[in-house]
Amino acid sequence: MTNTPLLTRDLKAAVSGGRLEVVYQPIFRLHDWSDITSRPAAVEALSRWNHSVMGSVSPVRFIPLAERAEFLEELDRLVLAAALAQLREWHRAGHVIGLSVNASPTHFASEYVDAVLERAENLGTPGALTVEIIEAPSPQLIPDMNGALTRLREAGVVISVDDFGGGDTTLEMLEMLPIDEVKIDRTLTQRDDAEADDAVRAVVESGRAHGWRTVAEGIETIADLERSRDRGCDRGQGFLLGRPTTPDGIERMLRRAG
Repeated sequence: MTNTPLLTRDLKAAVSGGRLEVVYQPIFRLHDWSDITSRPAAVEALSRWNHSVMGSVSPVRFIPLAERAEFLEELDRLVLAAALAQLREWHRAGHVIGLSVNASPTHFASEYVDAVLERAENLGTPGALTVEIIEAPSPQLIPDMNGALTRLREAGVVISVDDFGGGDTTLEMLEMLPIDEVKIDRTLTQRDDAEADDAVRAVVESGRAHGWRTVAEGIETIADLERSRDRGCDRGQGFLLGRPTTPDGIERMLRRAG
């Protein structure tokens, strides 16, 4: 079952049948986080696929399959629908929490934006939704990207650029986009050299000037956490703070935090 066409076929069937699982990784305000009793500010929705023969298939493998076979947008819409339904449940239970979902820049045609806006409107609080633009392909290479992002922002949806520092996007490119948040790639978060310090601090300073929120990804050690705080990042996520978990796992975390 390692044959790529067969795996792609099975993935397509899983997506069409709504059989992907959605898990949620907590995101914390760094100045708030102390231990496992801390309250997450938001969660990131992540897709998981359990193949009937192969078992768990890594997103690192199946996301590129969906992109090459041109049904990644269908996959992302599936995650968006499931995650927003879950967010509504948390909000009805009285939990104040935000949600981030991933989207490729290639999605940003009017149809995708319409779908996001319709679901965000039904949510009632569009500001609770963040759309994270993954860095490949570079957002600056997609025609009409700014117009699509502007429509989302005008409706109150938060726009984030994911994995900054892990690819070719520069700070100057970020400043050309109508965004609200920058997520700093783990390759910078986990480095303790002066070059990484300068790179992260430059994003943080630009963020303060432009009104962006900065999120340190890949926080796995106390050193990563303290480094991200020292660099001035607003929020963080990573295995030290909380691993991806089920909706029930997030619910327990929210109840524990009070």
